[in-house]
Amino acid sequence: MFPPAVERGTTTDVQLGGYNFTPDMQFFVYATGLNLLVMAPPGEFLITPRPYWEGPRIFTAALPIAREIPARLTVPASQPAGLVHWQAANANGPTTMATFYVSDIDEMVEQRFHNEVINIGSLPVGVSGRLSRLAEVDRYELIASKTGPLHLDVWARRLGSNMNVAIQVTGPEGQKLVDRVDTLGNDLQASFPARQGEAYTITLHEADFRGAAQFVYRLACSQEPPQALMDTALKELPDRIPYQQTPLKLAVGKPYRIRALSQALGTDLDLQLAIVDAADKIVAENDDKTAATVDPELTYTAKDEQPLYLRVSGFAVQSQAARRQYRIEVEELKRGYRLTVPQLVSGELGGKASIAVTLLPFASFKEEVALRVEGLPAGVTVDGESKIPAGKNMATINLVIAKESKVQAAVIKVTGVSAGNKEMGFAPLEAVATAPRSGNLVVMDPELEVTEKILFAIKMKAPYKLELIDKNRQRVVHAGTTYPAPFIVTRDEGYTGTIRMLMKAKQSRHRMGIRGPTVEIPNGITSVFYPCMMPQWLTTDRTTRMEVIGFGEVADPQGNLRHVAAAADARITMILEGVLLKIGHQARELSVSPGESFQIPVTITRSTKLPGPLTIDLDLTGPLSDLVTLKQLVVEEGVGTINLQVQTRADSRLQGVIPITVRAIALQEDRWPVQSIVDVNVEFK
Repeated sequence: MFPPAVERGTTTDVQLGGYNFTPDMQFFVYATGLNLLVMAPPGEFLITPRPYWEGPRIFTAALPIAREIPARLTVPASQPAGLVHWQAANANGPTTMATFYVSDIDEMVEQRFHNEVINIGSLPVGVSGRLSRLAEVDRYELIASKTGPLHLDVWARRLGSNMNVAIQVTGPEGQKLVDRVDTLGNDLQASFPARQGEAYTITLHEADFRGAAQFVYRLACSQEPPQALMDTALKELPDRIPYQQTPLKLAVGKPYRIRALSQALGTDLDLQLAIVDAADKIVAENDDKTAATVDPELTYTAKDEQPLYLRVSGFAVQSQAARRQYRIEVEELKRGYRLTVPQLVSGELGGKASIAVTLLPFASFKEEVALRVEGLPAGVTVDGESKIPAGKNMATINLVIAKESKVQAAVIKVTGVSAGNKEMGFAPLEAVATAPRSGNLVVMDPELEVTEKILFAIKMKAPYKLELIDKNRQRVVHAGTTYPAPFIVTRDEGYTGTIRMLMKAKQSRHRMGIRGPTVEIPNGITSVFYPCMMPQWLTTDRTTRMEVIGFGEVADPQGNLRHVAAAADARITMILEGVLLKIGHQARELSVSPGESFQIPVTITRSTKLPGPLTIDLDLTGPLSDLVTLKQLVVEEGVGTINLQVQTRADSRLQGVIPITVRAIALQEDRWPVQSIVDVNVEFK
């Protein structure tokens, strides 16, 4: 979501980002009282703009291409500060979870022109931003309101942004006060000494200088200390001793769970845990409970009353001496069990679905557990009796989806009730199944990153196919041109709905600006071209591919219009040759005052395969398109040079060196665009 942080007690216009979104998305926000109102259908693809990787890095795996849906989010004043999870579904299935942050301080959204430094204003404050292109660097300036520590907290991975942030802070005289990189993927917290009235510059970028629309973040700045861990049971682990050892008193014959917590508390220790006897022999030990945590855990049952000792060792992950705290938890395990299920469940209309249930027993629990499902949408029923037999730890809940059901998604809950045992005095025990919760990429305590909310979605099968003609053929395409890939459209008998072809969100190669439009296919059309725009900078030493997907309008049995997906049966594979059109410029050092006009001498080189006129204009986005303008020119065939008269507005934002992009567009076969661009660096003074 962007912005990824909103103030409680406010209504905020946001963008909900995702992949292969359709106009009929259902959204689910997992917090009581929050209201999310969708304002419009999905927008255009957020294709990462220039610059692009060069050299070997052009083979980097492609990031998925997002689209965004505008929405309005209302958060009540009673909502606690913290992460909120949400997700979506359509007729093609459910999405994984995503997160946003509800804040109890002032929040602002990054709004900058070119590379300007943004003034943050008064503290405390949170700033929402995004690194939308390669090599993007965001800079902020703040002024300390008092003398003392100034604290920064960068939220990225907790918001689902799969990036590692780097941050630097410089003082009034250019002194570097902070230089940190999130190499561990846990987000960054940093503090530095500040003096009242002095200005500090914060520089933030991705550690590898990557950029994409989904790389959103929140920068929190405050001179109030972070909320301390108010826990008197915290212990210090000095860095000059091998371990700490304390007596461990356990009742004989009873199972205990013993945990040493640091990651779960947000402190900085990687701990190891061991139980030793009076002879200093290790009888049980553990380093990491699971791959998701460095906190250790043991389950142990004492066989006799011989003395036992708990030994804790470890080291600081980031060498932060002030955060070498941990906590010990010793808990007797009572008879019981835990149920786990997948968080995403789906099945096709008129078909079946299943929910795999796993049981984890505690303290010799062995009874039968009956399973039930609550919240299933109308037309979906449980097939037969669902239970986990005594002594077993797995079962499957089978669901039947009626053919006349409404195609929709719903949040369901799975519950288990044990049979109990009157002879042994065991009462029936009820447990709600949980599933791992996604979205937050910084998992402090895996036991807390679970949810009882299971998203079930009814899917529809596409009543059509998109077949690429000569699908295994490599197609020779000139760089800078549009390749019209030929497809055959076949429909099931009786299907007459509109089909839309567009780029697939996940492409197999780094795309470097390759793009395609949305092509609408009405009923009766059986052949169609999908135009692939291939930029001029694509390399000629490898194949380049475009993956296409269709979304057809299909009414479900209740008359609701749904958008049903079907991927094309093959990727469009292209091998690149040289360009047909190339523009350049002969401008040397251009130094301009805002409000003045200036000339750019442009050269035009074109192949004989590209006759006819072409148009020249400026390819600028955002506010720059209003500050620097050029009336579109038509250049006839045979003209090799032309002077462009560019006009600027008197605006203080025009400062420093700004690249101005000149664009030439011609048509091949009077239909398919051929494009070339060139950047002209203009110094505004």
